[in-house]
Amino acid sequence: MIQSFLFSSKTEGRISINKEVKADFIKSDKKVVLVFFGYVGCVDVCTPILYELDNLYKSDGFQNIKDDVEILFVNLTPEVREFQPDLFAKFFNNNFIGVYLSKKETLSIDRNFGVFFSRDLSDKTELNHTDYVYLIDNSSKLKILKSINTAHPLNKIKIIDDIISVIRGRDFV
Repeated sequence: MIQSFLFSSKTEGRISINKEVKADFIKSDKKVVLVFFGYVGCVDVCTPILYELDNLYKSDGFQNIKDDVEILFVNLTPEVREFQPDLFAKFFNNNFIGVYLSKKETLSIDRNFGVFFSRDLSDKTELNHTDYVYLIDNSSKLKILKSINTAHPLNKIKIIDDIISVIRGRDFV
């Protein structure tokens, strides 16, 4: 999967994956789950992306599909208190869900999703991490990673089209 990121500038902001992933942290019964990995208090990466996701959620094109979509913010720093990721996510939109992961769960994220994260060398309170939005097909018992959205600002029209494709059981265009 990492090789795909080397060519992400040629993907128009989305890399199609279509791979089953282990994601026990997804408890949703919605057909589609958008997942963003970050950490509570991150202002450089998480705040702008969560605002983008809020704008996506509030956009006209999203209104007809929002009942089928859940947006998760998954925290990568297990030293925070368990309630903090949800508070952080809800600061941006009351419908977003923040997910706390234990240290063990956090360590498995990179293998399942190709998420890169490491402590900042100059400030140990900061975390360097990828800024991707993952689209998960959650319409069956399996969780299928359909795409990784790599460009910012997010291509809202493309993400909405991809969500509609998943909801209707079609392949991406």
